[in-house]
Amino acid sequence: MARKPFNGLPSLAKFLSESSSRPWWEKFLFPRRFERRLAERLLRVFEIGFYRNFTAYELARDLGMDSIDGQCALDEAIRHLLLKGKIEQPYPGKFCLHDYRRITGVVDLSQPDKPLLISGNYRLPVYILPERLLGASHGDTVSVKIRRRAPHSLEAEVVSVIKFAQRHLVGNLEVLEHRAYFTPVNRELFRTIVVPLNCIKNAENGDRVLVELQPNGHRRETIAAKVIKILGEADTEYVETQTLLQRNNFAQGFSPEEEEAAAAIRFDITPADIASRLDLRGVPTFTIDPDGTKDVDDALSIRPLPEGNWEIGIHIADVTHYIKPGSILDKHAYKYTTSVYLPDRVLPLFPDTVTHGCSLFPGRDKLAFSVLFEIDDKARVRSRKVAKTLIRSQRQFTYAEAQELLDGGAGEFAGELRTLYALSKKLRRGRFLNGAITFSDRPELYFEFDGMGKVIGVRPHKRLESMKLIEEFMLLANRNVAEIAARKRMPFVYRTHGLPNKRMFDELRRVAANYGHTLNGETAPNSTASRTIAKSISHFLSHLEGEQEEMLFINLSIRSMACGKYSPVPRRHFALSFDHYTHFTSPIRRYMDMVVHRLLTNAFIDYSERTYIFNYETACQHFNFMREKAKALEDAMDRQKAAEFLSDKVGREFEGTVTHVSPTTLSVTLDDSGIRGRVLLKTLLDDSYELDVDQYIIQGKMTGHFYRIGHKVTVRVVHVDSPRAIVDFVITNHKLSKKTTKLFHGEWRVKSEE
Repeated sequence: MARKPFNGLPSLAKFLSESSSRPWWEKFLFPRRFERRLAERLLRVFEIGFYRNFTAYELARDLGMDSIDGQCALDEAIRHLLLKGKIEQPYPGKFCLHDYRRITGVVDLSQPDKPLLISGNYRLPVYILPERLLGASHGDTVSVKIRRRAPHSLEAEVVSVIKFAQRHLVGNLEVLEHRAYFTPVNRELFRTIVVPLNCIKNAENGDRVLVELQPNGHRRETIAAKVIKILGEADTEYVETQTLLQRNNFAQGFSPEEEEAAAAIRFDITPADIASRLDLRGVPTFTIDPDGTKDVDDALSIRPLPEGNWEIGIHIADVTHYIKPGSILDKHAYKYTTSVYLPDRVLPLFPDTVTHGCSLFPGRDKLAFSVLFEIDDKARVRSRKVAKTLIRSQRQFTYAEAQELLDGGAGEFAGELRTLYALSKKLRRGRFLNGAITFSDRPELYFEFDGMGKVIGVRPHKRLESMKLIEEFMLLANRNVAEIAARKRMPFVYRTHGLPNKRMFDELRRVAANYGHTLNGETAPNSTASRTIAKSISHFLSHLEGEQEEMLFINLSIRSMACGKYSPVPRRHFALSFDHYTHFTSPIRRYMDMVVHRLLTNAFIDYSERTYIFNYETACQHFNFMREKAKALEDAMDRQKAAEFLSDKVGREFEGTVTHVSPTTLSVTLDDSGIRGRVLLKTLLDDSYELDVDQYIIQGKMTGHFYRIGHKVTVRVVHVDSPRAIVDFVITNHKLSKKTTKLFHGEWRVKSEE
């Protein structure tokens, strides 16, 4: 049975017939007039059905415009209304009345309890209700509808997911009789994911699989997906490792086309290259890198100047000379953004051919992008210059070899290294006086593997003075490059770091007050407040060195810190206490540095190359997202390999230190290996323990015994789940303290008991 015309509006077919009675020349001589009149009638359809989404077929059927002429006229009317912004297309093929309460943007779940919409349409922050995410996860492009306006923010709900940032998810498959259900490992989706049986390939019930989401674009209880790869049986070590790699969406290799493009690059230095660059091959130059590194992207040079000052050169591999914008290797590097350094492998940004060809290995002429400083004996910068150069490194040091010379050993470049070290200490001291914050020298884990790839040793890898030397001069180069760009007001990508989280900073200040310390400053968005808070935290932590509560306040300070971000807007870097900062010194392993190199090339050196078009806002969002994923992957793999090392040591005892407390657990870090595990409070059988939030201690209700961050304990390994990176300890020996009286300035009168 044919459907009746849309209720409440005369048929458009009647309108067309009425239009035919008008002068024949009107439609041809004034087509815009005819379009407008038709669009006005059609707009009334959308206004009456404002709650509906229409397809062009539904409009043609309901309005009696099934003829070819009617459909063509209807298409023109829809197009006219779309261009005027009267209607919108929320997803392909559907049209509805434009709702000015709807916004399109990107979901930010960096703070899971407060989902935020990143959009340039509103100055006020737009928060999404967590229960109304509609399956959206971090980085997804969504359409939201404003539900409530608060004094300084907006609250919204997701109407539709326009584009998934991560269409590929890893999880477990549950195969039933008529359909299969997919459960993602990361648990970031709030809707059920259904996989039709004809899309599961040969996967079986309980398999770990990689699926591709199929956006359906409108509010439904489920999301469709299809299996694209079967990883294997869940909860095995190999599958869990593959899960981490697939879940974070990092490439484990390069396509044949990318390898072919890398092999085609010529790394020969031509006479034109020599003529167009500053030749520094005669200047004493060397590199300092970790043992076994493959990407040597920075070098240092030093020579005395006639006036008594020093010329310090920070030379960076000129990767952009070989990788052109828009090339297949450039697109790959932009997609993955950064190299990922895992305990047993490296996921490089470029194929080995490019990495080796650009690296500043000794004894070879190399193209570099350099920052040259004139520095006096007090480490004050007298002048600076950015230039494309030709260099030749004379020596490649490891950190250990350089440290041996700094400690007084004899050898090549010993004098130059000690001079650089003396200058770096003065630069470092100046940063701290200006409010830079350091959280002590927290060691990283260093893993040793046998020939089969099994972890046979773990030890904390403490930072050497030679590492700090390199770090200081890289900071100097990054800071000055950013200052030059900001002064010229050129398009640029900055590395920024915001003020601490107000709630967490207030918590830090409250706990510090309970221990008799004072922290100044308010988290107001201005440079004066930033310097005040930074100096206060830096001064506070420096006075805690060697104290028992030092680790407590380091942890609380880190928790209060904002995340570093890439931004096209020059904002202050809080932790480094720099007004401007960028990343310039690692183009072989970071795409962001390549962008900075290209922008500098256009601004200072070669105006003929000013053809590079870049969407800075979108790029910075992508860089931030991928950097977070790389850091999460590196941390997860470290924890997994650490658990693997302890998997055959269940029952053994180790000495450790309490490094974190929570309402349900104590975190203990082993002294000899640096591996971190947990002690469940329910395993402390001598009393019923709970968290004292005023002092951040775990205290017994009856005995008064307590555990605090920094306490030394002996623990026994009782359970290890290496695929899930879970290590459980129980405390076997601890010199318990009993809290009896609280004195002024947060001091405790305690007595020791066994």
